[in-house]
Amino acid sequence: MSDRWHTEVLRSEFERTSQTFGERTKGRFDDLGVVEFSRVSAQARVLEVGVGTGNFLSLFDGRSRELVGVDLTPAMIQKAHASFPDFGLVLADGARLPMGSRSVDLATTAQTLHHIWEPLPVLKEMRRVTAESGKVLVIDQIAPERFEQAIAMNELEMMRDPSHASSRPPSALRTLMGVAGLRIVEERIVDLKQRFSNWMPSIEFPQDRIEKVKEFIDQHGDTTGMNFERVGNDYRYDRQRMMILAERAKDPLAG
Repeated sequence: MSDRWHTEVLRSEFERTSQTFGERTKGRFDDLGVVEFSRVSAQARVLEVGVGTGNFLSLFDGRSRELVGVDLTPAMIQKAHASFPDFGLVLADGARLPMGSRSVDLATTAQTLHHIWEPLPVLKEMRRVTAESGKVLVIDQIAPERFEQAIAMNELEMMRDPSHASSRPPSALRTLMGVAGLRIVEERIVDLKQRFSNWMPSIEFPQDRIEKVKEFIDQHGDTTGMNFERVGNDYRYDRQRMMILAERAKDPLAG
């Protein structure tokens, strides 16, 4: 699968869901203590790669000097601008950021890397635009370390959302950060209990896709490591997110 093809799938899927996505994901990060974890200052310039409808970036509103977001999807940028007109929002690719080197104090991305087949160029760009004393913050859902479970989880995720590329285990994210020239300062894994009906609401997803995913869960859910449990007509399942705070490594070869 080419990156160009997947980019078009990603853009198409998020254009389709732009009217409901922001409301469905509102509050997703509110209880994670993101601002405190990021160690951001009140004078910071904060960038989010994959800003979507702006919910995550808004956590820094009033806590930092300037907020900038980039996204591939025009409809997402439009929704973000309607909700947060004071944010600097740009239609751009995270692998080719339209920003100068060392120009932001905190470069962030949240729930975005699992939509990217090759995240290393994005992480390298985030490092490039981060100031010498700045930080890079990555938050993403993770897969189990057990290979068979990770494969099954990603099969399910791609069935649900064609724009999904790969949820990665913690060890893979740590490796990516290091190869990108970043040194991890702090990390945290958050365990969450979630509901299928909130993950795949009928207002946002085609009914035939919902039924296909439910069938997969009934037949193979126990292989995903997500601990699906039927609750009436719904399911409860486990989700893990990893928060990684990093700084520029001191390796001069990293760029």
